[in-house]
Amino acid sequence: MKDERLVRGQTAAHLDRITEGPPAEAADSELLKRIAMGSEEAFRVLWDRFGAGVYTVCRRRLSDVGAAEDATQEAFTSVWRRAGTFDPARGSAAAWLYAVARNAAAQLVRRGQAGATLTVLDDQTADAEHDPVTGLAVHAALTRLPPTERQVLELAYFEDLTQTHIAARLRLPLGTVKTRTRAGLHRLAGYLEDSQE
Repeated sequence: MKDERLVRGQTAAHLDRITEGPPAEAADSELLKRIAMGSEEAFRVLWDRFGAGVYTVCRRRLSDVGAAEDATQEAFTSVWRRAGTFDPARGSAAAWLYAVARNAAAQLVRRGQAGATLTVLDDQTADAEHDPVTGLAVHAALTRLPPTERQVLELAYFEDLTQTHIAARLRLPLGTVKTRTRAGLHRLAGYLEDSQE
């Protein structure tokens, strides 16, 4: 009897060679297709893009840090096993991952795992959470940016710095900061379009 993991791994390696581009540059839906075919490299890339976001979803839903970590692990185990069930016609990869994370958190509570209780969100917290699917998609897209572009965008949006202040902090010419900002926003928009497919 053949070891299914070995056969699956051989198939995945073959598919990674025939699928265009490296997994690091693949759209989220393409990564899920590759994972469904057994690509561990695609799974690592998906983890890098969405791991922190999925943990955040689980942590907001659960009252215990350990339970949130367990739910995150359960969510990605489910992604590995069930990536083939993702249907891009029904929604984005980020939306599917959000649903998997939400279900993993709820399942821990149903099983009665120690420390796993759902956190009830009041209206103010729920409003602050806005659209978690969009948050996951933006976080994943930011992780795909080159570090130089990501750094400039993070300083602009998370620290509310002007381009002049960013140039001073990073000791870069203002023109370089403007170029990195423009290139980063353009690339970010493309990544977000890919995530909606």
